Amino acid sequence: PTYKACVEQNLPFEPIRKHKNHLDIINALRLLKKLKKDKIQHLFFRATFDMSIAASIRFYSRGKIKTHFFMEMDFASPKKQFFRTLRYSLFDSWNCPLIYLKQQVINNTNVNTNKINVIPSGLDFSKVIDESKTISREKLNLPKDRVIFGIVGRIDPKKGQLLALKAINIMNHENALLVLVGEETPDSPSDYLKEINRFITKNNLQNSVKLLPFQKNPFVVFNAFDCTLMTSDSETFGMVTIESMAQGVPVIGSDAGGTIELLEFGESGLLFETKNEEDLAKKMMFMLQNPNFFSKGLLSKSVQKFNHKKVCEKIEVLLGSFHNHQNL
Repeated sequence: PTYKACVEQNLPFEPIRKHKNHLDIINALRLLKKLKKDKIQHLFFRATFDMSIAASIRFYSRGKIKTHFFMEMDFASPKKQFFRTLRYSLFDSWNCPLIYLKQQVINNTNVNTNKINVIPSGLDFSKVIDESKTISREKLNLPKDRVIFGIVGRIDPKKGQLLALKAINIMNHENALLVLVGEETPDSPSDYLKEINRFITKNNLQNSVKLLPFQKNPFVVFNAFDCTLMTSDSETFGMVTIESMAQGVPVIGSDAGGTIELLEFGESGLLFETKNEEDLAKKMMFMLQNPNFFSKGLLSKSVQKFNHKKVCEKIEVLLGSFHNHQNL
């Protein structure tokens, strides 16, 4: 996806060889050569399988190339082994998208706390659309007069689409419609989509559920919803939650992972007990009966800290701190 996006937007990029997870010295030196050629001073990485090669870059450049880890997954289990501590010590900064993740890193690693920052992923708010819900629904061929609950994301057991189906079945409300937007992962299809369709057929939910393929513009989708559902078992940092709230659409989310913090512990969204379809149905019914419980202005304001301009400013301050230190 990254490669495709770079090509489509005419962004410069440098493909690198696939490397081993540990001690791939040859590929590390190859990458270091490219970075030196392009006079790169800072290396950002997000995936844990890039940790080893990033640490090698820092080591073999003798600290001239700074390495910055922007974590995506949680660190719920202890990672204080000697080799991990040594590797982590070679990172110049460790950046967490949420406060609870920073606390995990402090509790479960030996990373110097002075290196740990809270810098979230950013959202381009200029892409938020200003059009009526009716127009968005027309674009997606959705009914104008139903209360629509929606899930956006890949069709996967961990995303909890089946849980939402069970909840809509419990609600048994003729005006409620569940819309599932997304597709299976292309390289790893499973029987989950078949299971979803079987549940719909078995419980006669054809008039209560609609499946849509992946949509390029998520904001049209969110604008068509009355409420977005985050039914994942545990979402580390759900961009779907932020996108929905930026569009002014409330979220009902699982009380696990980063969703709790994103919904400000229930102040700017509803939380339901994880994997509990009855509690989810209860919260969905509440939103159906109280559609204006969360104002559009409140939702949009609560996610302003994720504006990509503010995030970029934080990153610039971070990078500037290294240059200021070098100039002392």
